[in-house]
Amino acid sequence: MSRPLRVGLVGARRTRQGLGPFVARDLRAAGAEVVAFVATRETTCAQAAEQLQQNAGVRPRPYLETGAMLEAETLDALAICSPHETHADALELGLNRGLHTLCEKPLVWGEDAAEKSVRLARAFADASLVLFENCQWPYTLPAFERLHPGVLDQPPRRFEMLLEPAGDGARMLGDSLPHPLSLLQRLAPADAPRLEAIRCESDAPDAPRVRLCFTYVADDVLVESEIKLHQKLTHPRENRLVIDGHAVQRCVAPDYALAFADAGRRVKLDDPLTALVADFVGRARDGFDPEAGRRTREIAARAALLESLVSAWRLQTAPAR
Repeated sequence: MSRPLRVGLVGARRTRQGLGPFVARDLRAAGAEVVAFVATRETTCAQAAEQLQQNAGVRPRPYLETGAMLEAETLDALAICSPHETHADALELGLNRGLHTLCEKPLVWGEDAAEKSVRLARAFADASLVLFENCQWPYTLPAFERLHPGVLDQPPRRFEMLLEPAGDGARMLGDSLPHPLSLLQRLAPADAPRLEAIRCESDAPDAPRVRLCFTYVADDVLVESEIKLHQKLTHPRENRLVIDGHAVQRCVAPDYALAFADAGRRVKLDDPLTALVADFVGRARDGFDPEAGRRTREIAARAALLESLVSAWRLQTAPAR
């Protein structure tokens, strides 16, 4: 494709943990053109437009419905940054229009989420359309390797992660768990990984802190895993990753420069969102994803893993009768 990739943005405001303005920024940096966006109400259009101008330097045309945007605009791709429960419908619209699609995680949320995720991922692959789920953490592994050389040469035996999402309850799980799951998939690849011995510690379904422990099984590799989710409404938020006892803490400077640090040592961390968006734009521009098979399997497997964790959490935090 000789011209810039033309992208429509669904979910343009910085609400909840929305990344719309930053995805637009990175789309533009990667050479794409954000030509239109969807806001849910007329009263939010002006706010969304202001955020897009401020963060991304773009002035796309506003719409109130995704379908209306797709009817009026000539697009090559869709970036879905709207709330979880809207993803499935937007993905269906993008698929039916033949659009390469970048979607915020989780790909699908709600009833039969895993089944719908598998169907959609396979449908995009069958249509030769690029589909990315916004799981950024695998893009941080080169920086982890620079801080702890050699640790990633073999699959891990122990994995720990601390995240501080803004949501609570089930939304906290949907916002956060795709991150450690995508890392485990990259560190210990398998076509059909599964989780065993899931244990959940949480005071109540809407508790601000959740601890999940489980064994990640990837063929003959067993990874003892512990995920801690602590609700935090303000920035900066702590992100900590430990692989076989080797830790990294994500640090954010006042100018938003990122780094990984541990025990007085520090390495630069390239923004993983920027890297993921650039990867998506390059493959969408080419109209071909050479890793489509692996990506489709990972999306499908990750949806099943997420569903198993959410189901266990619901069961173990349900009020006693």
